[in-house]
Amino acid sequence: MKRILIAAVLALAASSPPAAAQGRGKQGEAEREIRALNREWADAMVRGDRAALERIFSDDLVVTSGDGTLRDKKGEMGDGGPEIKTYFFNTDDLRVRVYGGAAVITGRARWRINYKGRDIDHERRYTCVYARERGRWRMVAMQLTRVAAPQ
Repeated sequence: MKRILIAAVLALAASSPPAAAQGRGKQGEAEREIRALNREWADAMVRGDRAALERIFSDDLVVTSGDGTLRDKKGEMGDGGPEIKTYFFNTDDLRVRVYGGAAVITGRARWRINYKGRDIDHERRYTCVYARERGRWRMVAMQLTRVAAPQ
C-alpha cells in the first residue's frame, strides 16, 4: 500500500505542470504553506510535540533513513521518547516545488540531541513529499541522507 501511495504521488508530480505554470499566486501560497509546515515540523521535534507531528504526518507516511531502513508513521512518532532531549533542530538551503496537489521540499537539517547523557550532533540532507489530504498538506514521504563529515 505504501509503495502504491508513493508511486501515485510521484506520478501526480510528474504529470502535473509545476504550480508556477498554473499561476504564481497559488504557487506562492502553497510554497509558503509548505515552508511553514517545514518549520512546524522542526519546532515540534524540539518540543516533542506529538500532537503537532500527528497533524503533519500522513497516516501513510513512509520514512527512508540514511541506512535504507524504512519506518512508518508509528515508527517515526516513536523515534525519540523520554530518554531523548532535542536541543535544536534547524533547517536551511530549502527548495520547494509544488505540483498541483503534491509538493516536494529539499533541504539540510542540523540538530543536537542528548541521549542517555551523551550529546550527539546530526546533519542530514532531506527530501519531504507533501500531498493534499482532506484540504490540507500532510507529509507522505521523507528521505534522509547523512552528510559526510569534512575530511
